[in-house]
Parts: sequence; C-alpha cells; structure tokens
Amino acid sequence: MSSTKERIFKAALETFSKRGFYKATMDEIAEAAGVAKGTLYYHFKSKDDILDFLIDEGIKRLKQQAIEEISKVNGAIEKLKRIVFVQTNFLYKNHDFIIVLLSQIWGHGDVPRRFREKLSTYLEIIEKVVKEGKEQKLLADCNEKLVAAAFFGMTTSILALKVIREEETVDTQEITDTVFNFALNGLKFYH
Repeated sequence: MSSTKERIFKAALETFSKRGFYKATMDEIAEAAGVAKGTLYYHFKSKDDILDFLIDEGIKRLKQQAIEEISKVNGAIEKLKRIVFVQTNFLYKNHDFIIVLLSQIWGHGDVPRRFREKLSTYLEIIEKVVKEGKEQKLLADCNEKLVAAAFFGMTTSILALKVIREEETVDTQEITDTVFNFALNGLKFYH
C-alpha cells in the first residue's frame, strides 16, 4: 500500500472513531492525513468508499496475521490460542478500528451487510480451527460458527471496554489467557 493510502487509512480510522462515520467529513479526513482534498478524492470517491477500504484493509490485515501465526504451530488448541493473541494485539494496536468495527457491525443497509460479509471471512479461520479441534478429539462437539463468534466477541468486547474506559495499561497476554481459559474451561470450579 502506498504511504499516502496508509496515512489516509490511519487518519480515517481516527476521524471515524472520534466523530462517527456520519459526522466525519472528507475535509477532516484529508486534514488529518495531511493530504489535499483532491488527493483524497483521487483515491476515494466518497466516505462510503473510505469506510469500505478501512473495513477491507483492517480485516485483511487481521486475517493475514492470524494465518501467519497459526501456520507456525500444530494442534487446534495452540492455534486457537494464537488466534486470540493475534486478535487481542491487533485490536489493541489499532484501537480506533474497534470503534469503527463496532459502530458498523449492526444495522441494516449496504455498509453493515458488506462489513459482516468481510468479517465472516475472518471468522471462517477460527471455524476451521475449531473443526480441526473436534476432529482431533481435543474439543467437544459444538457449532463452529457460534464458537468462532464467541471467541471474536469476547476479545473484541474486552478491548472495547478498555478503550471506552481509556485504560492506558492493557496486558494483551492476560486478556488472551482469560478469554482462552474461559472459553475452554468455563467458570465452574471443579473439586
């Protein structure tokens, strides 16, 4: 990606997360990116185009990191743990993406629908690992789609709360361990 598009990516994420998609303007994005308004329009026709780009690029980066990490290990359990860690780190480092993500995942219309479609391509990675775990008899019989959504949702929600609360210290390993252990073991105390 060109350095100009990378600056636009970061500026648009920050602008949308602070102002909201509907209140943000192309002028504000151009100013935050340090580019002329004409340059912004050269790359994108509208705010909708920018939002599509943000969602597409963000999900693409998250997927790429997850795929790279799970290719380094064997076994579904370790792969799931790596996915949770990658997602935790990615969302923490790109905390504006959480706000944009959560603001666009719900609702009706083309933008939320396209976003859910792109997000489902990431969730499919988790689903495949859960299926692998079931085949290896490491995980109980379960609905892979629901489990994938649960892993994604728990991690995203925890980080969103930390962003909302403006917590400066975030221990991504603690979040990973908590989500992972809860998902695999639950809260029940066994004697």
